[in-house]
Amino acid sequence: MPKMKLGAAFYALIAVGELVCAGLVYSGHGDYAVGEPWFLAVVAVLFALTGVLFGVGAVTRRGLVADEGPWICRRGWMVVVGLIGAMFVALLLSDMGRIATFPNPVIMFIPHSIKRLQEKYYEGRAEAASSRGVPGGGPGTGS
Repeated sequence: MPKMKLGAAFYALIAVGELVCAGLVYSGHGDYAVGEPWFLAVVAVLFALTGVLFGVGAVTRRGLVADEGPWICRRGWMVVVGLIGAMFVALLLSDMGRIATFPNPVIMFIPHSIKRLQEKYYEGRAEAASSRGVPGGGPGTGS
């Protein structure tokens, strides 16, 4: 499968958002102002690692559920699930009943969703090319 284009932009957007969250958590912004120092550091590191993972997916343009490429691009989604699990554990271990935030488990479904959208996009392009009678996949292929 070809490398992602719009999926890479979405990965980059998530990476930036996660890195901004890491900075806000570490500085004690909002609900995190009452957080214990160890909790703020742990959650900020987990947000930063998640952002770095999505950044790797964006830079390589393979995502975190690729069929080929480096290990992190093929199995990075497992690391994201582990990081979200670690955020839940940190929240449970902290004495922060006053913090109203909650780790976002939806983020672990994003890599698979983007891969599925990419597959459907290329299936649609191939179907359109075959219905036009263009061999090989459409415009830009030299036919």
